[in-house]
Amino acid sequence: QIIRGNSAFLRRQRGIKKHFSREPLNLKGINSQNYNGLVNPRAVGVELAEDKKSVVVTVRKAGKQSTPANSTASTIVKRGGARGSIKSVRGLVKGKNGRFAKLAARRASQLLRSVKRAAKIAKKSA
Repeated sequence: QIIRGNSAFLRRQRGIKKHFSREPLNLKGINSQNYNGLVNPRAVGVELAEDKKSVVVTVRKAGKQSTPANSTASTIVKRGGARGSIKSVRGLVKGKNGRFAKLAARRASQLLRSVKRAAKIAKKSA
C-alpha cells in the first residue's frame, strides 16, 4: 500500500492508464502487487549477464526480508544454445515459484533474442 502510488521505480506514460515499474525483480515490468519485486516474498528476476551471452536469474530467499543485502540469490545460466538456457531458467524458477516459471522463460528468451538481433544489425552495418 505504501509504494503503490509513489516509488522511484514507477514509470508513467501519457495516454496509458497502466503504470510500469523498473524494479530489479519485476518480470513483467507492471506496477502490480503480483509482480512487485520489492513486496513479493517469492519474487523472481531475469536479467542479461555482463558478457551478454548468458542470463542471470535472481530469486528472493525465504525469511530474509528483514536483511535486504542478504535477501537475494543469483544464478548465472550459461547459454548452451538458446533452448537449453531457456529450459534451465524455467526449471530453476519452477522450483522457487512455479507461478512465474513460464513468465521467466519468456523474459529470458526476449533478452537472448535482443542480443542476437543487435549482433545481426551491427554485422550488417559494418
